[in-house]
Amino acid sequence: MGIIEEKLALLPDKPGSYQMRDKDGNIIYVGKAKNLKNRVRSYFHGAHNAKTTRLVSEICDFTYVITESELEAFVLELNLIKEYDPKYNISLTDDKTYPYIALTNEKHPRLLVTREQKKKGFARYFGPYPNVKAARATCDLLNRLYPLRKCYRIPEKECLYYHMHQCLAPCINKESFDYTEYKSEIAKFLNGDSDNIVKELEEKMNLASESMDFERAIEYRDLINDINNTVKRQKITINDLTSRDYIGIYENDGDISINIIITRLGSIVQNHQTIINGFDLENDVLSYITQFYESNTKPNEICVIGIDLELLEEALDVKVVDVKLGKKKELLDMALYNAKFNLENKRNIYKNTVLKKKETIESLGELLNINTPRRIEAFDNSNLFGEYPVSAMVCYINGKAAPKEFRKYHIKTVEGANDYASMKEVIYRRYFRLLMEDSPMPDLIVMDGGEIQVHAALDVITSLGLEIPILGIQKDDHHKATILFFNEEYIKIDKNSDIYLLLADISQRVHDFAISFFRSNKAKGFFKSQLDDIKGLGPKRKELLIEKFTTIDNVKNASIEDIENIGIPKNLAIEIYDHFHEEE
Repeated sequence: MGIIEEKLALLPDKPGSYQMRDKDGNIIYVGKAKNLKNRVRSYFHGAHNAKTTRLVSEICDFTYVITESELEAFVLELNLIKEYDPKYNISLTDDKTYPYIALTNEKHPRLLVTREQKKKGFARYFGPYPNVKAARATCDLLNRLYPLRKCYRIPEKECLYYHMHQCLAPCINKESFDYTEYKSEIAKFLNGDSDNIVKELEEKMNLASESMDFERAIEYRDLINDINNTVKRQKITINDLTSRDYIGIYENDGDISINIIITRLGSIVQNHQTIINGFDLENDVLSYITQFYESNTKPNEICVIGIDLELLEEALDVKVVDVKLGKKKELLDMALYNAKFNLENKRNIYKNTVLKKKETIESLGELLNINTPRRIEAFDNSNLFGEYPVSAMVCYINGKAAPKEFRKYHIKTVEGANDYASMKEVIYRRYFRLLMEDSPMPDLIVMDGGEIQVHAALDVITSLGLEIPILGIQKDDHHKATILFFNEEYIKIDKNSDIYLLLADISQRVHDFAISFFRSNKAKGFFKSQLDDIKGLGPKRKELLIEKFTTIDNVKNASIEDIENIGIPKNLAIEIYDHFHEEE
């Protein structure tokens, strides 16, 4: 897993939304967690069903946004799913999954629970709310508290709600009503300012309890719980629908972490994170933010602190505000918290990976009494009783695998299973070429084997006039590293030490790389041998068949037209087809 394992070790024990990404950085799954550390780690450890296994096989990285509650994480998850439509999120992609509370803009307004947002201007929407039952209970409560219209169509005579003082009865009272105060109070309530109503209900609950009216007390208690579940402060959703970005900036020892929470139509749709090395906090941040909005859509408003707001506003031609209270401040605090956490997390990753690997290769150098081996190249051979002989080389730079430097070799001059001669050929080809190209030499050569392999490499290195330390890793019958061979001495190392773990990783990687190359060549060799007896089929067209059909079974199952379609002449295509269908 590499960097994923390092990031897993540093996940916080906090709620939040996580985003799984593929090799191209695309979001393929969005989830939420009460505990990010436990939830995200669970994907990479233990058994899974078929769907989760497919998901994990495509994950190359993950990101996350820390929230203050699981409910906030849940709403953020919904918003991100709607924004990115990840391919592994199926059940959550329906826009009608979660309800809103709508306060209509009709002449006689209504308050209702709905799963869809109608045309612009019809209503002011609050939500979405994950807890459907609590949303309905809160809507019912507000309809009891405020005399809004309850009927879908205004009837010809008053109904029971009028007599219960829960409606002004526009059906019989034709004068104009001013609902402004009611709408304002309802909006404040649904935006989280429910303290006064909750306090009043708590007093009624206590009075009912003291009067031994426990059923009524339970009703009040349940109402209070519904209110708390529904209108609990949700920083994830802002109900003014203004497109707004919240920029958190955290600086420490020259490193500047920037976290931009992007909201559109009142919901978080994206979270952008970056860390830059700066010299001047304000100038560097202003420069970065300006460049960011040159390639990204600018919002109507930006909330940020810690930099020159007027200068940023002038540069971007966007309203820039310093918020101190309310939901905007809470979202800005979230951006600040994530910016700080991202920087500390990156430093921990650096400390746990780069510095640890640096210390490991320094310790390896001290153990072997050589300069720190910053570049290590390791070799291994593979063949089947002398057939399909190959060799492979892997490279580690500063203790980390460098796949772009890996190399594969076909053995050209050796016949049969001669490991010593094969290794000499490959070492000579590798380092003679580096000499001719004047390319950097390794600080240490590692042979996946013991004394024989080391001596083979030493013979060649000496003949080329080079002085490169050569280390052998001797294996047991289970291909586990057991002992080192260096300078004609055997060295035992602690199997729990970082040096052992590094060398074991190198040994396993070069072995797997060589085996993979061998199997590929063996399959191609078998493929070619099956084509040898076909009259008129030369080497180039054999390679063409191998490239296009990949397996001999695919050729056997192909029609004459299929074979023609890859560029084989018709008469030869018939010859190939007949070769595999003679018995038929």
